[in-house]
Amino acid sequence: MFGVSLLAAAPVLAQPVTTHAEIAAAETNLNLSVGFLHTDYSEGQPDSETGFTPGFGIGASVLLPSAWSNIDYYSAFSYAFSAGNISYSGHYLFAPNVALKATDRAVFNHIEGRMGLGFPLAGGIEAIPFISAGYQSWNRNIDNKGTIGTDEYYSSAMAGGGVKLDIPVTATLVASGTAEMEGMFAGHISFDSFGIGHAMGNSAQERVSLGLDEALSGPLHFQASADVTHFNYAGSKPTAATYGLFEPASTTTQVGVNLGISYSF
Repeated sequence: MFGVSLLAAAPVLAQPVTTHAEIAAAETNLNLSVGFLHTDYSEGQPDSETGFTPGFGIGASVLLPSAWSNIDYYSAFSYAFSAGNISYSGHYLFAPNVALKATDRAVFNHIEGRMGLGFPLAGGIEAIPFISAGYQSWNRNIDNKGTIGTDEYYSSAMAGGGVKLDIPVTATLVASGTAEMEGMFAGHISFDSFGIGHAMGNSAQERVSLGLDEALSGPLHFQASADVTHFNYAGSKPTAATYGLFEPASTTTQVGVNLGISYSF
């Protein structure tokens, strides 16, 4: 009786190895995705922008055994691009009491690299704390037909960290959740219409994302993700060098949804 019970338990003991292999396959890949980004931007003044822009992303990541027992090495790189027309509601620069409706031919870029360690947990779950660094930009080209447009370029470096949790759901499906916080520094805005620009203050960015990875056939995987990102631009003060022009503090929330494929190696 005891011998039969021990043999029956053997597949259960082997299960974490199988589920870890699923997570390693989901995390070790080259990937390509398409989707959309919804942006909601607001300044302290009555200026706001909102709308959807299509985009794409490319990336690569690895989850490999490290020199330490039961600890994995994690590294990832991603680039996301999104561009399109979003609605601007505000006022004329030199006539603040005159309302203006216009279109922003917006272009967004986001680059990020991560490094971390993976820790297998009970049930095949893997926790991956990581540090991150990157760069993001927004070409804000507000064009009002028949008048001079406002072409501004925002850019910022970022550094911080977060944690990712991978959960095997079935023999082929892995779900994930990520929470991340980064500091935004070396921020800069260029007023391209006037040929001037200046630095902005430091601020913060927070992001929460959910993902699914389904193994389709061999190394080919299907991926889906959704994320919410919030950040503030600290703005700047008017100076003589910028002819009194300044950037007010603002807040931005972006929601992204992406579908893609990956090649696991």
